[in-house]
Amino acid sequence: MAVHATTAVEATAEIDLWVPRDTMADLESGVRTVVRDVDGVETAEVTGVTDVTPRATDIRVTATVWLVFPDHSPETTAVRETLEDGFGIMDADVPVAEPADA
Repeated sequence: MAVHATTAVEATAEIDLWVPRDTMADLESGVRTVVRDVDGVETAEVTGVTDVTPRATDIRVTATVWLVFPDHSPETTAVRETLEDGFGIMDADVPVAEPADA
């Protein structure tokens, strides 16, 4: 079993997710809500939306999000796996994950 050090981590990710239609004030706040509900995510700020596909009960969105994890491995693979374990998140590409400045 590998042991991974954890620390506060900042990451940028492009995420494909489902945003429920009935739980959002606007699309960006809906994305933030879905991403912040992922275990371990402390902060999620949407920096861009690149694709939107409306459906009857939800909206499929591709968004770029800046994230803060208070206690996480700073590896991009670990961040991707954490995000993809979240409800409503289908896919995450994490090009940047690094320890946050203290």
